[in-house]
Amino acid sequence: MLIKDQLREKKNMSNNEKVVANYLLKADENIEKDTVRTVAEKTYTSPSTIIRLCHKLGFTGFSDFKNKFLNEVKYFNLQFQNVDVNFPFRREDTAREVMSKITDLYIETIKDTEKVVDMRTLLRCRKICSESEEIHIFSYGTYLNQAYSFKEKMMKIGKKVMISSNLNYQLYEAEIMQAGDIAIIISYSGETNNSLLIAKQCRKNNIPTIAITSIGENDLTKICDETLYISTKESLYKNIGDYSIHLSVSYVLDVLYSLIFQNDFEHFYETKMNLAMSLEKDRRSSNSIIDNKK
Repeated sequence: MLIKDQLREKKNMSNNEKVVANYLLKADENIEKDTVRTVAEKTYTSPSTIIRLCHKLGFTGFSDFKNKFLNEVKYFNLQFQNVDVNFPFRREDTAREVMSKITDLYIETIKDTEKVVDMRTLLRCRKICSESEEIHIFSYGTYLNQAYSFKEKMMKIGKKVMISSNLNYQLYEAEIMQAGDIAIIISYSGETNNSLLIAKQCRKNNIPTIAITSIGENDLTKICDETLYISTKESLYKNIGDYSIHLSVSYVLDVLYSLIFQNDFEHFYETKMNLAMSLEKDRRSSNSIIDNKK
């Protein structure tokens, strides 16, 4: 749940805390120069009320709250510059205009995803994946297409990736994973029931888990060991085609694969070439640019 959503919900807040919550919602980015004392003065409450509210929201104090709240509001206040992420084109647009707008959407989605992925988390995920025996990816629906693309790349460098498209099978697979296996769980909302059940099973069995999900605390991020965030500007339902979500997931998986490859570059390149020459030797083209085996 986003911090703003917690402030709007006002769960278990006292009357004074609700007053503070309303002030913070209205102030938005303007709290940047606020301190505990100034917020208390502006809301006619006390510094201890501010601190209690921050603790209830899951923060160590006002400074911790302010930093994370500002990061959140600044991210969501900054909209894509050249395109509407949910409705990137209009009925009356020409074919050329549609193509141009989808191009803009792709560029802005990639840039947005790059901003929200934490590099230290990404490097920890590389280590987890590199040291694993098998990587199990759990998701459903169209996200599986991105997962299978990742699996294909990983197979070609000798890394095992398991994916099941059957939701019932996924639960069984999560239960029988062994030491040395890891799980990557993809869920935009982070609240999908099956994803949460799988994450809980993995945690119970001490299987490392990586969530790929939207920005903001959700139930999946609370359970998983690591979280890779994706662009979170697109509506879950009210959009034309999930363009941004799918591209963002693909980008994160491609970057993860690239870092794994880079970690043992010569070995993985040799493995990929040997497997390709053995298993794809009949692939050929009259185009000398793409057929460069010789």
